[in-house]
Order: sequence, then structure tokens, then C-alpha cells
Amino acid sequence: MNRGIKIGTLDLSGDAVQAIKDGKMEFAIDQQQYAQGYLPVVLLYVNKLDGLVLGGGKPMYTGPGFVTKENADLVQKLADAGTR
Repeated sequence: MNRGIKIGTLDLSGDAVQAIKDGKMEFAIDQQQYAQGYLPVVLLYVNKLDGLVLGGGKPMYTGPGFVTKENADLVQKLADAGTR
């Protein structure tokens, strides 16, 4: 159609990262389930166990994150290593 429509996705996959790298997609949202689900449980446990408040009482941002052409190579590398 060649109308300048920008495409993005609300989830992340290997195909989405490749489409971003190829310039076929503008962005993908990485929900970062590990950080959003596991990290809060760990923080609550540490607080209950030792009374620690990590982050100095300030917000600890856990996502979501945006994958763009600028960081797609890093995200793909981390995903290939099994950490994303």
C-alpha cells in the first residue's frame, strides 16, 4: 500500500526481532515476564527475611521493554543464550 503505516507487536518472538532488524517492523514490546513475575516475589522474600527494602525505596522498573532496531541485536544475542 506504501502509505507509511508503521507496524509493531505487543509480544516478542524471534520472528519479530528479525523483522525489526530487517526494517519490516518498528518495534516489539518485551513483556519481561521474569522481571515482572519472579523479581517481585524475591524482593518480598528478602524484605520478609531480612527487612531489606531494595532499590532504596524507589521504584524498580521491571518492564515492559521496547525492542527497536537499536537494541535488536542485543536482544537476539541474549535470547540465543537463553537469558531472554
